[in-house]
Amino acid sequence: MINTIYKPKDSRIWRWKYRQQPADAKIEDVSLRTSDKQVAEKRRTEMLREKQHERDGIIMPKPMRDAAQRNLADHLQDFVGDMRRRGKSEKHLANLQFRVDTLITDCPWNTAKAVTADSFQTWRRGKSELSPKTVNDYLEAARSFFNWLINNGRVEVNPLVSVEKVKTEGRQTRERRSFTVDEVKRLLAVASERKAVYLMAAHTGLRRSELAALKWADLHLGEAKPFALVRASTTKNSKVAPMSLHPELVAILREIKGQSPPEALVFDRFPRIERFKRDLKKAGIPYQDTMGRFADFHSLRKTLGTNLAKAGVPRRTAMSVMRHSDGKLTDKIYTDENLLGIETAIDVLPTFTETPSQGASQILVAGSQNGSSGGTTGCGVQMQKVLVNIGESHVLTLCVTNSHDNENGGSGGARTRNLCRDRAAL
Repeated sequence: MINTIYKPKDSRIWRWKYRQQPADAKIEDVSLRTSDKQVAEKRRTEMLREKQHERDGIIMPKPMRDAAQRNLADHLQDFVGDMRRRGKSEKHLANLQFRVDTLITDCPWNTAKAVTADSFQTWRRGKSELSPKTVNDYLEAARSFFNWLINNGRVEVNPLVSVEKVKTEGRQTRERRSFTVDEVKRLLAVASERKAVYLMAAHTGLRRSELAALKWADLHLGEAKPFALVRASTTKNSKVAPMSLHPELVAILREIKGQSPPEALVFDRFPRIERFKRDLKKAGIPYQDTMGRFADFHSLRKTLGTNLAKAGVPRRTAMSVMRHSDGKLTDKIYTDENLLGIETAIDVLPTFTETPSQGASQILVAGSQNGSSGGTTGCGVQMQKVLVNIGESHVLTLCVTNSHDNENGGSGGARTRNLCRDRAAL
């Protein structure tokens, strides 16, 4: 163990050189900030006690104690700055900062010591308007933040590690429904300056964040076939998204463009969720139907998927339009089966138990009676009649068993039936 104080040559200030165990690679050399030896000895004793308590786990290391006193919002800025230097996308960083900052404000978490699993769960219980996936995203953002604090020696444990995620149904965030054609028309009729936003969401399936970041430079309205080229930095999968534009959408975009510069946002005033709900109410569209399904802004994306299915667009093509990597997501999540005409699909199925018409039954009965005047065949076996359905004409033929005697009849005088004649009569 090394534990000594000394005064360097040409220096008035005492210093402390310390290493508790030989296995410790680093020898600490700390200024005691005094020229008085008695004061230096006292400070050395206090610092030694602190080091021993830290090693025995009685107290946290000094960097952690200092970090515990700092405002958590300051740590968040350091976290975001470090993630940016490590090459994380601005969209990802914006989401992280927004979610953690929301928790810091709402919980409230002023310092790292204030963060507890119970405080987060209490906040989560009060956020019934958020989908299960969204609250899980908030939890993941906070966990990521605290893992960074641990790795940088600012806290010892992650207080949220024991919090379980909310159960979700697969990849779906909430049960949504598609808008009907009539509902979209009514929504556009009351939307006024928000009409272009809603129409573009319904025709392109762009998400809220993608629409909000759209610039006029991304739209190519002067081409023979107008299209949008959504930048990779704004899309969910970080890939460029080329997409054709519907003629009615092109018309309204040309109306609102005016003299806007290429770098200007297409929708400079993007509607918030509360504004969208008010537009739904004004259009007479329930935000949540009797089945518990929601008609939120993302439902406009589901509307596109449903309309593609109703139009008979091939599955692979619909996947490309929706920008999905899995066709199951297109079919299961972004297609509203209630608008696909399932209730009328049964009507086109074939009938397997169709009964003969009353008129055909009467003809068969009459033919049977007229043709059985002899009563029995030459062998004494009563003649039988069999119904046969020929092809799809539903013509019923009366077939009779042949007699074992010749044409002149048997001992009973019964004459053999002529099948061709009977068929012609029917």
